[in-house]
Amino acid sequence: MYLTVARQLLVMAIIVVISFFFSKKNNFGQKESQFLSRVLLYVINPCMIVSTFDVEFSGQKLKSLALAIAVSLVFHLAMILIASLLFAFKKYSGPEDEEATRDSLSKIGIVFTNSGFIGIPLINGVFGGEGVFYLMAYILVFNVLLWIWGERQMTGRTRPLQIILNPNVLACAVGLALFCVPFKTPYVLIEPLKMIGSCNGAVSMVLLGLLFSSFDAETEMKIFIRPLARDILTRLVFCPLVLLGFSVLALRFFNEVSEMHLIMSVLFIAAACPVGMSVSSFAVVFKKDADYASLLVAVSSAACVVTIPLLVALFEALA
Repeated sequence: MYLTVARQLLVMAIIVVISFFFSKKNNFGQKESQFLSRVLLYVINPCMIVSTFDVEFSGQKLKSLALAIAVSLVFHLAMILIASLLFAFKKYSGPEDEEATRDSLSKIGIVFTNSGFIGIPLINGVFGGEGVFYLMAYILVFNVLLWIWGERQMTGRTRPLQIILNPNVLACAVGLALFCVPFKTPYVLIEPLKMIGSCNGAVSMVLLGLLFSSFDAETEMKIFIRPLARDILTRLVFCPLVLLGFSVLALRFFNEVSEMHLIMSVLFIAAACPVGMSVSSFAVVFKKDADYASLLVAVSSAACVVTIPLLVALFEALA
């Protein structure tokens, strides 16, 4: 599994480097990054979600998926609590305070992992298609809470109608409906969604390279070193260790469920992934600190080559 993670990170790095030099040469900036972020959040991600649920229905699978959704919700709520407590006693001069803006990105980075680009190929390499199916439970909860709690961190408000009509939330509902119907989705309808959804990883890394091309990495690292270390340690070490305790308890409590070990293994790996690209996308879309968001994604992605194998080894030892 270590080699699978390392290989995936190498693929990611190559795409980022290509995008970085291309963006530098063409002087791409905020306008281009905002466009690409919106395409990723509102078009590519929803297509990926819907197409992944295009699998044959079974009652047992539906029960296991429901259990995976419940566990994923517990995982995310636990991480939201951790992120909220971490910044609970900080004082800001107002919502536009520079540190307040950065801390809102930190909270999102701590809670929402890169369970798509890193998680999907990693889970597929270790557990195959069945593992990816249960990963969709995590991604479903991820997307719903991203647009409820995550957007609130960015804007300070919650818009119920906007949440319901958000393409990512709608995609989760459509995907579940497709899974439950007693027939396969026609090829001419599902294939375009699969093709668009398969662009998720590449487009995410192109966006990251574009964001990197617009700032001085050396200067930014010096400015952000302390909050960066805090956020990455919380995301890659503290949160997974807390969730490891939940995982062990769940395995003992639901030991009669035949697929429970697979479900918990998949969800734990998803929760141990680095900071998600959603942080960079949100930073651009909501005009926050995109430089810091890009650093969070990049540095945590590199560090997870060490942390994920160690955490999985610990999971296997305890489970």
